Amino acid sequence: MKTTFQFFKCIGLLFLVLSGKHMLAQTSGPAVDVSEKYITKPTNGETSEIIGTISDDLGPLPGANIMLKGSDNGTTSNLDGHFNLVNVKPGQHVLVISYLGYETKEMGINVPEKTQVNVGTVILSVGSETLDEVVLNSGYRSSQQKALNIKKQSLAIMEVMASDAIGKLPDRNAAEAVQRMPGVSIERDHGEGRYVIVRGTPIAWNSTLMNGSRMPSTEGTSDNSTGTRSAPLDVFPSEMIEFVELSKAITPDMEGDAIGGSVNFITRTAPSKKTLSVNLGYGANFQAEKPIQNVSVVYGDRVADGKIGFMISGTYWNRNWGTDNYEVVYDDNFAINNLQLRDYLGTRTTAGLNAGFEYKPNADTKIYFRGLYTDFQDDESAVEQTFGFADEEMSLRVRHGITGITLYGSEIGGDHRFASGKLGIDWKASLYDAEMGNRNVPNSKGNGEAAYYMATFSTPVSYNNLTSDGYKFLDIDSPEGYNGDHYDNIQPYMTSTVGADQLQLDNQIAFKQYSKETDYTAQLDFTYEPTDKVKIKAGGKYKAMKLERGSPYSYYLYLGGSYGVPVNMTDYETTNYSYNGGYLTEIDSPYDNVLIDTPLNKNELPKLFTEENLDNPLYYHINFDKENPSSVGAFYTGNEDVAAAYIMGDVNLSEKVKMIAGVRYEHTSLKYSGYAVTTDADGQVISEVENTNDFGSLLPMVHLKYTPLDNLNLKLAYTRSFARANFSDLNPTETVSVISNPNTISRGNIGLEPTYSNNFDFMGEYFFDNVGLITGGVFYKSLENVIYSARSYETIDGTLYQVTEPNNSEKGWLAGFEVGFNKRLTFLPGILSGLGIEGNYTFADSEMDVPSYDVNETTGDVTETITTEKIPNQSQHIFNAALFYERGGFNFRLAGNYKGESLAVVQGNPENYRWYDKNFTMDLSTSYAITPKLKVYLELNNLTNEPLRYYQGTAERPEQTEYYSLRGIIGLNYNLF
Repeated sequence: MKTTFQFFKCIGLLFLVLSGKHMLAQTSGPAVDVSEKYITKPTNGETSEIIGTISDDLGPLPGANIMLKGSDNGTTSNLDGHFNLVNVKPGQHVLVISYLGYETKEMGINVPEKTQVNVGTVILSVGSETLDEVVLNSGYRSSQQKALNIKKQSLAIMEVMASDAIGKLPDRNAAEAVQRMPGVSIERDHGEGRYVIVRGTPIAWNSTLMNGSRMPSTEGTSDNSTGTRSAPLDVFPSEMIEFVELSKAITPDMEGDAIGGSVNFITRTAPSKKTLSVNLGYGANFQAEKPIQNVSVVYGDRVADGKIGFMISGTYWNRNWGTDNYEVVYDDNFAINNLQLRDYLGTRTTAGLNAGFEYKPNADTKIYFRGLYTDFQDDESAVEQTFGFADEEMSLRVRHGITGITLYGSEIGGDHRFASGKLGIDWKASLYDAEMGNRNVPNSKGNGEAAYYMATFSTPVSYNNLTSDGYKFLDIDSPEGYNGDHYDNIQPYMTSTVGADQLQLDNQIAFKQYSKETDYTAQLDFTYEPTDKVKIKAGGKYKAMKLERGSPYSYYLYLGGSYGVPVNMTDYETTNYSYNGGYLTEIDSPYDNVLIDTPLNKNELPKLFTEENLDNPLYYHINFDKENPSSVGAFYTGNEDVAAAYIMGDVNLSEKVKMIAGVRYEHTSLKYSGYAVTTDADGQVISEVENTNDFGSLLPMVHLKYTPLDNLNLKLAYTRSFARANFSDLNPTETVSVISNPNTISRGNIGLEPTYSNNFDFMGEYFFDNVGLITGGVFYKSLENVIYSARSYETIDGTLYQVTEPNNSEKGWLAGFEVGFNKRLTFLPGILSGLGIEGNYTFADSEMDVPSYDVNETTGDVTETITTEKIPNQSQHIFNAALFYERGGFNFRLAGNYKGESLAVVQGNPENYRWYDKNFTMDLSTSYAITPKLKVYLELNNLTNEPLRYYQGTAERPEQTEYYSLRGIIGLNYNLF
């Protein structure tokens, strides 16, 4: 311990020298109650300043209201509980400190002229004995008070969640933690939350930030595209989060690309006191029938009389998972082309390390450092049995691969105050990197390359129950005289039994994914408070992003069957298809009679990919890489430089009315490099292409807050924000064919304008004295340049081309309302006073104008038609609800999350559109504090075993249905100190 102290002491002295000699003469106030003592020191300003920290017995209280009695001069405590009250006239004052759920504290202070008064740490007491018993003795740590107080004091429309509240939910990654907030839903991958959606808006319209800067992205959405800006949050453990801030109406000092909302994850830096917490958990996934393990450790302390603080947290989360899935592919007339039965089994591992350090030589200066490393690894095996009705074939594909995502980076920054606290200067520089790729899959010799392996075996078959012309339908689409299948019992009806010995090797694929994004960011912010009614803030930010995308793969077509050298599935060790606890038991296992034993992927599949085997002359081999015209379009790089500046004013118009007004400007420069492929009668030609573009975005914003009563806020906001085009939309790849009729061009569009939105928000908030909230509000977004996939016609050098590219529609809108309720039922008698309920509901609707084009084959004339569509991936209905109980050392919470259906893909006519079906999940968490330091807990997810479903046109025409079953974990949390 002595060595650790000396190490941090040396670092502290170094920062002390770098920060300037004036700091050596300043001291910070001790953690004492102000009724006993406060400290003063001279300042260089004309007025005086009062500083201090607001806390309870468990730690700092952010969002506390600090006022000089009888005046409009006030401030709020920051996330560390610290406050600076400036422009204080000399004389005798009464400082009033209030906090929801706590007793208001008043204290007399004599403020000399030109003096900084440090009141140290002000300790607040819980407001009632009942609340004290229900909240503090349950180990609650006032998480709800923290969130509600920050929300109450904020001029903007926002939601807040603290780390101790996250710990009370059965959520192990960042996306699942945020889904409990009002108006928030998530998109899942194999049952785990991955992307955050705010107010039902498309994923791409929501900004995911880490410590104020956008998180780098590595992959696309669930359709396996590799070009979105969305950051996958299942790689980010919830244990690393200190606070989550959800801004539904942004302010000028925030990044402007957030139409739906901005979710900011603030990572841990340093504790207020010595902390050591260990969490151990063990459980199971009931679909995989395999275990789950979780361990996390958090250690932090303050040394050198509190001037130096540090925190280190590490987490390891290993969970087995399983998914049972069936998928259906239709033609344009709803005939079933094929039925796919998919059985997934995998192991996901998340390991993370977060380090924070801060040096506070005095109350006016803080220098900090954050470092983050997290590694996500998904070891996935899958079996896909496909019944091809259209081509009279049955195939079985086995696959295995390990996909890894690594997110790492660091940032250094400082907060400084001068001139009696009136002037503040904040700065930060950061580097974050995210990479995704395949990890090595060992072959039979114990080594291998980084690739995702797939092998397909097939055999010809004949099917019964087809129409006279050879088609198969569901019952809702059946032609007259034909008996179709129910959507949850689509049977292949083969004319004869097929076994593994009849399936012969058809092809193999070694697929290699790779993507990388690196972000360099620097920012500088100034605040100035010339009077107690005005605060001016201005600053700038520069971000340089580098992007790489590519997905090469090798295709091996096995020709041996034609030469009498077939490779049968029975040449390899096989296992039961449904080895992970049965297959589709949720719908009574309708396919048990047709499932075929398959090679166990991890043991047998690599044998097909040995170097010796792939050199066999009976293989026809194609590399789909940068040299292949069919695949070169998947490879591109991009550079984006964003320079932003803003200015804003925070003004107290009266005792009850406050305003934020300002403007932000962001200039974006784009340079993307890729490939063009031209196909003519002489063949195909590949050429390099590079496109550039730049645009500016002027974003004015105004927020008004009216407080007619102490516990009532009315907030009105106008903001202009935007959403940049996805990376894949900007991909400069162009494919031109002059041998088709009509000739075709498929390309990205570097000239895309971002989607802009003029946002109007109104929100009412009423806060209960004993911790609780009622909210209600409306929102309207007037949209410009909504990006969509367009098909149009263009005449080039007298030749007509059909052009497919992303484009901007002219206009659209999204509007809705939201309501919320959160209340502890402390008025109930006895043990029932520990009950509480919370819920929120969001309704949203939207329209966008989409042009479509038809060409007259005789005259060549092109006709444009404007149609009105829903905005893709926008849900009309979202709600969250929870019943909780907290008393003594016992804590119980039953939570539900609902996301309504949304349009996923516009394809063909509206009857062919792909929809994401409604989804309702329920989770449970409960804990009991055996001692004040030791807690046992139980967490259960997906109690209702809700499936994920996509359908075409109507819910009774499924395209994809998959089940994940229940998962749960039981564990111990030990806070040593």
